[in-house]
Amino acid sequence: MRITNVGCNHWHDADFFIDRPEGSGDYLLLLLKTSAVFVSDKGEMTAEAGSFILFKAGTPQYYRASGARFGNDWFHFLPESSEDENFLKELDIPFDTPVKIDSLSELTVFISMMCNEHYSGGIYSTDTCDLLVKLFFLKLSDKLHRTGERGMGSGYEKMSVLRAKIYNDPARRWNIEELAHEMTMSRSSFQHSYKRLFGVTPMSDVIAARIERAEYLLSSTSYSVSRIAQMCGYSSDIHFVRQFRKVKGESPTEYRTKVKSDR
Repeated sequence: MRITNVGCNHWHDADFFIDRPEGSGDYLLLLLKTSAVFVSDKGEMTAEAGSFILFKAGTPQYYRASGARFGNDWFHFLPESSEDENFLKELDIPFDTPVKIDSLSELTVFISMMCNEHYSGGIYSTDTCDLLVKLFFLKLSDKLHRTGERGMGSGYEKMSVLRAKIYNDPARRWNIEELAHEMTMSRSSFQHSYKRLFGVTPMSDVIAARIERAEYLLSSTSYSVSRIAQMCGYSSDIHFVRQFRKVKGESPTEYRTKVKSDR
């Protein structure tokens, strides 16, 4: 994907409007920070703040401010191969119509990075921008389809952040009460939502995070099994060994021996 123009956090007065009867000659992605009015052959449509629209090349572009100000992030781009075009098609992102999404924050970060990289003049800026555009659309598609299928809306992002905390700090004494409190949910509602989103219970995920960390430490350090147990949140070596064997089908020592023999 080749970026032809990009802008982040642009603001305009109430008289702002775009009138491109033949489009812009490339694809255009807008993230709306304010509401806006779009005009198509179906008439006028007001899109809420927090919406995006992806214009195909050749689609007429008519839009304007619907209030005192117009704010947006945007980038123009061109697919450079059939692979690029198939990439967009497979993500199933709708074209030429505004779509409300739950949060712009992550997507705005990508556009800010595109903007910095596009104007940096770096020797790898073209390749980096190509990757950033693709990452942007992967994240956008995930927002559209995964959260929609799971039916949790903006709560999915909050729950994903919480899950990342668990995997980044598996040694912490996680418990259902603390996790549910962080999500401002009841115990039962939290556990049900977590299982629905990720396919596992919260405490099963804590165990998975600890075993994953233990695998890494067993394979990449010379720490004792006892020390690794402590580093992964276990107060008992015996409990650690039993849980590791239950998940992996072998003891920590057997796992370490096998990994080293495979190298």
